[in-house]
Amino acid sequence: MNLVVDPITPLDVPSILDISVECGLCLWSAESYLSELVRPDSIALKLANAKEDTIGFAVGRIFDLGDERLTAELTNIGIRKLEQHKGLGSRLLKSFLDNCRSQEVSAVVLEVRVSNVAAISFYEKFGFIETGRRKGFYSNPVEDALTMKLQIGVENAQKFHT
Repeated sequence: MNLVVDPITPLDVPSILDISVECGLCLWSAESYLSELVRPDSIALKLANAKEDTIGFAVGRIFDLGDERLTAELTNIGIRKLEQHKGLGSRLLKSFLDNCRSQEVSAVVLEVRVSNVAAISFYEKFGFIETGRRKGFYSNPVEDALTMKLQIGVENAQKFHT
């Protein structure tokens, strides 16, 4: 399968919304995604096939903790149900992490439902470790979030000063 990872465009947002619903992700509005696309601190990637059909996406944001290091938060990642368990989520997450490294991010953080054992295992395979828990973070149903973090490396810890 010929696939490409590219930045999300406004034309991709309807597909992103469909995938979000299909995967049971925390729902964002179309306006929320569109506003992310114009932010310089956002990472918004899609995985598409040769027909340019979006089959997955990852969205996050880079922020400065004030200690000369940048951290990225992976806020949403999803692959269409029919395309899951084919390594595509791994390809998309690798692209997200490569994008973080290219911007000298030193760590990536995320939240995941404590009941989502498959996702937790997926993130652990990439080296994410549990760092805490947020009580009642999710709704529908109300559930705690597990916080996880991946240290990208000290070689990328210093941000650019322009």
